[in-house]
Amino acid sequence: MSETSKSAQPDPAQRCAGPNCGVLRREGQQWWLMWLSYRDGRYPVLALCPWEDHVAAQEGALPVCGELCAQKLQSQFMGNVMRERRQARSHIA
Repeated sequence: MSETSKSAQPDPAQRCAGPNCGVLRREGQQWWLMWLSYRDGRYPVLALCPWEDHVAAQEGALPVCGELCAQKLQSQFMGNVMRERRQARSHIA
């Protein structure tokens, strides 16, 4: 197997990234993937898609076991964004 194909394989022992979850993924289960990117290099964007091995193998992809864990991560993301905005405003004022 070449180095390129090795890097394209997701970790077979994926655990849910949801807060206080950590459930181990099993073959055949419908999981989701979430990741953070930046629009125009400065606006944080949280993305979500159904499990795809090639996406799971990407750096920064967060495996998510279901809707509840996805919602918890989304809530955490939103709280972090708002906290950072408040902090940035307080440094300007």
